[in-house]
Amino acid sequence: MRALKEKISRLILLNTIILLVIVSGCHRSVTGPYMKELDSISDHWVPDEREGVCDVNLYIKGGEMVLKGETNLLPAKEAILAFLKSRSVEFTDSLALLPDTTLVKEPLGLVNVSVCNMRPSPAHNTELISQALMGTPVKILKHKRGWHLIQTPDSYIGWVDSEAIKAMTPAEFDTWKTSERIIYLKKSGDIYDNATARNVISDIVIGSIINVAGEEKDFYHVILSDGRTGSVNKNDAVGFEEWISSARPVEGNLKKCSESFTGIPYLWGGTSVKAFDCSGFVKTIYYLNGVILARDASLQFRHGSSISKEDYPDSLRTGDLLFFGPVRNGIPRPTHVGMYIGDTEFIHASGMVKVNSLDSSRSNFSRGRRDSFLGVRRIIGAEPGKGLQLISNHDWYK
Repeated sequence: MRALKEKISRLILLNTIILLVIVSGCHRSVTGPYMKELDSISDHWVPDEREGVCDVNLYIKGGEMVLKGETNLLPAKEAILAFLKSRSVEFTDSLALLPDTTLVKEPLGLVNVSVCNMRPSPAHNTELISQALMGTPVKILKHKRGWHLIQTPDSYIGWVDSEAIKAMTPAEFDTWKTSERIIYLKKSGDIYDNATARNVISDIVIGSIINVAGEEKDFYHVILSDGRTGSVNKNDAVGFEEWISSARPVEGNLKKCSESFTGIPYLWGGTSVKAFDCSGFVKTIYYLNGVILARDASLQFRHGSSISKEDYPDSLRTGDLLFFGPVRNGIPRPTHVGMYIGDTEFIHASGMVKVNSLDSSRSNFSRGRRDSFLGVRRIIGAEPGKGLQLISNHDWYK
């Protein structure tokens, strides 16, 4: 009888602990007196699940407490473990750190198609959330039925068809970072099988990065990440090291670059010259000028120097990002972004890449954008960091 009572008491204690410390997804509600602490840990390390993984659960299995789930951030795992231990919770740690190197032997990779589509789940019939260009370095977090969950240099996470990625070991990836590469700077084109330019082996778009095997007259001999070899016209590309050392956001260059994409159609999730969404458009402009911005408009709104909408247009400079959207409960909710190009005008992807103004006296005035104008973020001169990184300082590239 005494043993039975002790067992019952233990089960009651365990269930009480569960109510107090259960973590069911880093951004879901946690009940009990520890909610504030757990939410604080989650918000600090994974403030947005588009840029991080933190799926955690604490439960009983066979009379034992088990911490299970996955996260891609070691500090997040360490903080969760430290918190539970500080509350004297006894548990088995089965919280996986992604990538799990026992399952993912090649945790790094390169995009090997011209434009790689990213989706929220491993299926082609789900929405397009983003894209990555040929030669983009990625982290491979896990595999599932012919798909990779990847993270791109802007921290964005999504599922891609595994055939679009050349998986690599850390040693292979380090070799790539020190290899001779070019960046393609023509709007779009083809990679041919040889310098005679007869047979196409792949299409290619501006911003793609390719390894160079040699040169012959007007062509670079290139090697794609999956081993295919071909040729690219020298007039369409420049050495990556040369480009990365000089690429910086300058007002005139940003304006010229953005206007060269005028008329390109809108595509939700588009981040290439084949088609853009609004944030993918401004992200591409800045990438081609040496800066990696956060992926979505709501994420981009968090970075850069803040400028009030009342300062439009007098205090604005070419290259400033203009944000639009509703205000709910006093909080701005950016759903659209464009780039200021001077003289009251901004360029943005809305139906297609086009220019509008918030000045009601202009023929290209947009009443809808004026009424939903939230504010401005200045990228030029802002402190670099997550969400606003120089490619030259990003350790995935060099």
